[in-house]
Amino acid sequence: MSVGLTVLQGIASSCTVVMILSSVPSVYRIHKNRNTGCVALFPLVGLWLSCHLVTLYGWATGSYFPLFAIYLFGELTSIVYVSVFYRWTNERSYAIKTIAANIFIIILLTTYAVLGMTDVTGQTSDQVADTMGWMMTVGCLLPYVAPLETIKTVVKTRSSASIPLAMCLAGAISNALWVLEGYLDNDIFMLVLSAACSFMGFVQVALYVIYRPGRYPVPKDIPNTNCVLPVTATLTVKSDTTV
Repeated sequence: MSVGLTVLQGIASSCTVVMILSSVPSVYRIHKNRNTGCVALFPLVGLWLSCHLVTLYGWATGSYFPLFAIYLFGELTSIVYVSVFYRWTNERSYAIKTIAANIFIIILLTTYAVLGMTDVTGQTSDQVADTMGWMMTVGCLLPYVAPLETIKTVVKTRSSASIPLAMCLAGAISNALWVLEGYLDNDIFMLVLSAACSFMGFVQVALYVIYRPGRYPVPKDIPNTNCVLPVTATLTVKSDTTV
């Protein structure tokens, strides 16, 4: 691997860490106020699932850095996020069902990865890596279902107060860097996937600039929805990305 590509992966990985940590202020606010407010659970659970999938993929491909290490950190961080949310949410029933479903999926996918990597499924390591790559793709794109409703709210209220700018910007830049890495590494799969995620991130940043808080009066009959939006960095499905 060239020095330039290694440096690029290092920069992209740093942006990914920033993206993962960008939810800390919102989660700390939940803990401080002892109330979840209007912070959504789905993006936090989605971050947990997507980080776990990338961690499994990093293990399957032998890419212990940056994939495995960074996204293991992301998974542990997202577990803390979800735990704080669960501690102070008033909708325990919904939270239990959502978290339980997420854990079930994680156990199911982890079981497959372990069986595949130990030759129980009869697949080669490359076949297991490809399967985990597709699972990772779905896991990274699913959280984008959540911000669509918030984007609709932003346009309707003409206020971007519900968009966490730091998280969106970090995720958009991170994915843009992974697009470049995919191009240099001749990986069209990662290039297209990262481009889609980066596009969604920059759309939210653009909406923040257009409808920045205070520029337009917010209708009194529509509440502010200051929710956490997921911006997931996606990585290559090729096994030659190990630094």
